[in-house]
Amino acid sequence: MLSRGLAVAQRYECKYLITEAQAAYVRAFAQCYLVPDEHVVPALGNEYPVYSLYLDSRDLHTYYSSVAGHKDRFKLRVRFYDARADTPAFLEVKSRRNDVVVKERARVRKEAVGRLLTSFYASPDDLLEDTPEDRAGMERFCELCAKLQARPRVMVRYLREPYTDPAGGPLRVTIDRFVACLRTDAARLEADGPGWVDLPDLPVVLEIKFTETFPAWLSQMVREVGLVRVRSPKYVRSVDALTSLGIGVA
Repeated sequence: MLSRGLAVAQRYECKYLITEAQAAYVRAFAQCYLVPDEHVVPALGNEYPVYSLYLDSRDLHTYYSSVAGHKDRFKLRVRFYDARADTPAFLEVKSRRNDVVVKERARVRKEAVGRLLTSFYASPDDLLEDTPEDRAGMERFCELCAKLQARPRVMVRYLREPYTDPAGGPLRVTIDRFVACLRTDAARLEADGPGWVDLPDLPVVLEIKFTETFPAWLSQMVREVGLVRVRSPKYVRSVDALTSLGIGVA
């Protein structure tokens, strides 16, 4: 993918399931080195909502690839942060190659999402800004959706407490809470409504994202808090939770 000149963010990700007490320790530690993300909503306690609409094939190709731990696996999702019609949605292909995570992203107009998810037809007019990177990212997303004949399967939502490098570096620490999922086949972006299922086995999710070396201060924090790294894909856990309730996803 990298050779195709896509809009790519390449990084490593470490995930941990933590308690609220551990989250308080992580926050205190992180605030010595990082600052809250500029997009936080103070009224929500320095968090912001995240909504992700996951697409998959009829036989749930991306789900089973993740469960099996395939080296070259990917997920297809549309991410947005509020229900407003005038804010963008983000078409994302999130790939994993061994321990490296590669995310390709394109900013599109929300009004175009329904057509994009049903026809897989990409037009430059759908982009918020027609840059080569965004156009390539949109085309890649539509290409993979068409190849799998992927359709909307699950919506996931949560509140994210994010911290970033004040110098503008790629280091990012996020704490996600109140993860919930919704079975849906709708090619539209809806933030509310009935049918949401809480994921009690994901009380608080800590993610550390970096591009080169794991900072020494974070290594110290992990040791002091006693964190244990886990695989915790929200899409996989959402499919499992819905299936356990007898709610078909495929």
